[in-house]
Amino acid sequence: MRPDNPARTGIERDPLVEFVLKDAEANVLCPATKLWNTGHGANVMREAVSLMGGYGITEDCPGFLAGKWMDAQLEATYEGPEAVQRRQLTITMTSEVFLAQFRAWTAAMRRIASTNPGSGACTLASAMQMWLWTLNHLQKATDAAGNKLYHGQRQGVTFPMADALCWLLASRCQILDVLELERRGASDPAVADSLTGTVQFLSDLCHVQAAQAAGEVGRICAELVFGYNRHPAWDDEGISCCFSACELAEYEETMPGISAFATDVLSVDGRHPRKAGPCAGCAGAESFMQLQNKLSRCLSGSRLAKDRAAQTVSAVMIPEALDYPLRASSASRAAVSTQLPRRRAT
Repeated sequence: MRPDNPARTGIERDPLVEFVLKDAEANVLCPATKLWNTGHGANVMREAVSLMGGYGITEDCPGFLAGKWMDAQLEATYEGPEAVQRRQLTITMTSEVFLAQFRAWTAAMRRIASTNPGSGACTLASAMQMWLWTLNHLQKATDAAGNKLYHGQRQGVTFPMADALCWLLASRCQILDVLELERRGASDPAVADSLTGTVQFLSDLCHVQAAQAAGEVGRICAELVFGYNRHPAWDDEGISCCFSACELAEYEETMPGISAFATDVLSVDGRHPRKAGPCAGCAGAESFMQLQNKLSRCLSGSRLAKDRAAQTVSAVMIPEALDYPLRASSASRAAVSTQLPRRRAT
């Protein structure tokens, strides 16, 4: 039984139940892993090359970045192109068994946040809650023309939701890995001496990644929830929802201050503000707005964690190995004393 899912305690001995649970989990994690590792990995490699400037595309660049960047493009295609992985996730991530596990994972992140508040688990749990709400909404909602939003042929909806899920699952695995290191690191002589500093550094990275995942999920979900609604126009239907200047003047006599809440006001002669139409409302998505507001506040501390991680990285230097094409001055090759353990170059 996994430590982050205690709900499976009573039924884990039943082979059939255990098979159903693992099958539902594997049907999501396998394509999600392929989609995330190759897609996000290629983006990270591109950024790594750009950090080195023109040196990054040469054979002498430390880490052989140019070759790894080219390999990343190939890995995103063979063993199943990214579109195939998204297509499979479209079907498997709506399984009731997986969604039940997903809810348990969300609750587990809340529990982890209570004991490891600096890991970003609380931020991730809020993003997971938003993703689940959006999925349930999309399966019932229709667009402005009355067409169903979530179905296999509407990949403009299903594929972004698959991408958002990959962000969540990757961040969750990162947090669980750090917790495992914290639990078992003391028994490993390679990291025991500097375990506290290492866990702190990796926890900061988890917090940064959770914040980035939450931002991506929030953007994708907001676009899908509101993007298929018709924007109000200055027609009879749109104007009927606006206040007139005369109405507000009358209301102010009995409800002082109400004019401050009026977003669109029509003048006495019927003129309206110069814009596309009245401001769109959020009817039917009030819960989403609450989740979005909560998620924004959950980002507190993420930039502080990023600054701490950057400060730690700036104090770490990997010593040069004789057989590694790393060109640096003798001063820069000296390992800097830091909280992190020194790593051997291979």
